[in-house]
Amino acid sequence: MAAPTLTATHHRAVANLLSPPRLAPYLRASGGNLRAALKLYQWNVEMSSAVYMMLHLVEVFLRNSIDKQLRAWNATQINPQTLRPHGRDWLLDPSHLVERVVRRDEIDKAARRARLAVRDSATSRRPVTHDDVLAQLAFGTWRFLLPGRDPGRQLLWREAIGGAFPGLRRPVRDLVRDVDRLHRLRNRVAHLEPLLVVAVVSLQLKAARRVLREIEPSAEAWLVSQQQVSTVAAQQPVAAPRNA
Repeated sequence: MAAPTLTATHHRAVANLLSPPRLAPYLRASGGNLRAALKLYQWNVEMSSAVYMMLHLVEVFLRNSIDKQLRAWNATQINPQTLRPHGRDWLLDPSHLVERVVRRDEIDKAARRARLAVRDSATSRRPVTHDDVLAQLAFGTWRFLLPGRDPGRQLLWREAIGGAFPGLRRPVRDLVRDVDRLHRLRNRVAHLEPLLVVAVVSLQLKAARRVLREIEPSAEAWLVSQQQVSTVAAQQPVAAPRNA
């Protein structure tokens, strides 16, 4: 089936469905030209897709690297009730510090989502595993496990999580700043917000590369070989101002 030829009527109908507030940044960047604004909007959809793919890789590499360290560390912690060490499964058998820093309610919500996912996808009944729950934790979990003012987070960094970044050669605060940038970017993409300033997105790609390089140089190389952010950025139909 051939694609329909779009007319001004189509453009106006689509603009109304998008709503004036949502379309406003694109119209500003396009000098009020509706057709150009819609073209820019479609480009933003493609940019969001490229950014999401980049963040997908960063989140999985970051999550798994931290998880490996927490598994080993959790097994060294004594359960005060049983006087025996906790298991490596820090999500299903968390030590007191993990439970406080990650927050018990966040673990419980992830576990509930994991049970639903297992129930909906499994061909046979099976128990929820650590990896099932791990996959349901939000990006913010990893952002707020990194060291800050909280003494517990600082202790976890020194004894466990710092080992997830063997290539770190800069101040920890710079790593935290980069992960925070990526967390905020993920929120923008999740809420379908504009990513019109390609210079800013390019800086966030550089932040992703730095974080992955400090986890494992091969992870950075993989990201560089797979990411589409640079390609889509070069195709931006209208250069948006920095305050777009």
